[in-house]
Amino acid sequence: MMSRFDTIAYNNRLRKVPPEQKVFFSFLLLFIVMLGNRDMQTVIIIWLAVWIVWYARVSWQVYVKALLLVLTFLCVSFPLLIVSIDHSFHISVNSSNISLVITLCFRSIAAWSCLFFLLVTTPFTEFLYTLKRMKVPSIIIELLFLTYRFVFVFARAADELHVAMKARSGGNHWRHAAMLIFQLIQKTWLYYEALSFALRARSFSGEITYVQKEGDVLCKRYLFEAIIGVVMIVLLGVIGGELL
Repeated sequence: MMSRFDTIAYNNRLRKVPPEQKVFFSFLLLFIVMLGNRDMQTVIIIWLAVWIVWYARVSWQVYVKALLLVLTFLCVSFPLLIVSIDHSFHISVNSSNISLVITLCFRSIAAWSCLFFLLVTTPFTEFLYTLKRMKVPSIIIELLFLTYRFVFVFARAADELHVAMKARSGGNHWRHAAMLIFQLIQKTWLYYEALSFALRARSFSGEITYVQKEGDVLCKRYLFEAIIGVVMIVLLGVIGGELL
């Protein structure tokens, strides 16, 4: 799934829009999501869906699948805020928390929309370079880079081990799963050591250098639409009488 998102980030219609423009747009909307009310969050969800599916030309099937994955995670997590179990294992439902759960649900989906827009429209290397230009501490950028790198390493190792286990035994016993997890951790560690050796062999100085993509020109059309949309969302919160 992550490799597919990475491919989309390099082949969408917003690829030529400067990464600084997309990063600032996403972070600004994320800030509004954190402070805004439910109406503002709903508008942001719908608006970003238009940007992702219509402007960036990301397949709506990809968007829906990712959204369903998020909704599944929320459906599993939020019942814990409503249902409580006492020491005698008596189950009760706290109806006063239902409004809180709905608010958190809208805020979570809106925040995911901001980050998903950034994920499918901006290659990760350009995102890191933009953070560097924004004077974000190098340690944070390097942690993001290594985390992103090892997501692919972890997924690749898991796929290889699962195929190998199926080919050799075809077992689905829990002991096979435990063996798979152990070998997955072991193989991921070997990939990490190989990466460390490769960096040292290439005279790694302790700072990762990112290549700047040249030729990006400020897109006035998208900039104008983004400004108008943000202003209207803020006005919606002001007219509604509350921003939180």
